[in-house]
Amino acid sequence: MMNIAIITGASSGLGREYVRAVAEKMPELDEIWLIARRQQRLIDLAHTLPGHRFRILPYDLTTASSFRKLRGLLARENPHVWLLINDAGAMHTGPVATMSLVNQEELITLHAVAPTRLVHLALPYMDRGSAIINVTSIGGFAPVQNMSVYSASKAYLISYTEGLHAELRSQGIHVMALAPGIMRTSQANAFGGITKYLPALNLPAVTRRSLNLVIRGQLIYTPGLLYKAYRLAARVTPDTLWSYVNRF
Repeated sequence: MMNIAIITGASSGLGREYVRAVAEKMPELDEIWLIARRQQRLIDLAHTLPGHRFRILPYDLTTASSFRKLRGLLARENPHVWLLINDAGAMHTGPVATMSLVNQEELITLHAVAPTRLVHLALPYMDRGSAIINVTSIGGFAPVQNMSVYSASKAYLISYTEGLHAELRSQGIHVMALAPGIMRTSQANAFGGITKYLPALNLPAVTRRSLNLVIRGQLIYTPGLLYKAYRLAARVTPDTLWSYVNRF
């Protein structure tokens, strides 16, 4: 049986770094399946990692047809899915009243609907020792003005991961939420000038550390002392207060 990892959002940013990390730390894999809309970027990335086999899947996870294709591919190949990393995402900010409905729906689809569908598709091909990493955000710990839909969609993914972790623990399938703060990616530009005042996380360190932690059974990983403190503050501060003071 073919042993694989599936990584979404693999063409850039954190997802791209996850591809490098998985190739480095899991040489026993037969294939790494790369999912993103930009096919050429996936091809270029694969060429930088000789010695590894990649399956290039230029799927748009906002469309139902992409999930039909993936379902069919899994059925034909019948692989053993060692690892699923749900990293595909988007960043749109601004007041709900002025943000386009298309952008709002994209946030909900990529951060909530797509991970749920991907887990549903992958689980029949997982067993003891397999792992799932859902990439969420510290933005999901508390409501944020001008990021209301983004925050809500990431909050869903945190809650979903917590429930999934509890459900699958007895089967030996590890589930973890990676909830990072600011990272130097293209999406970070959407935060505007605030990013220069916050520490940027080291993508290679974060990805490799998360791969170690998920196997150890950790539920949520928030790298960086400042972002850990924010997570703690969000848990002990009423949401009604955060809704007034927490804004970008």
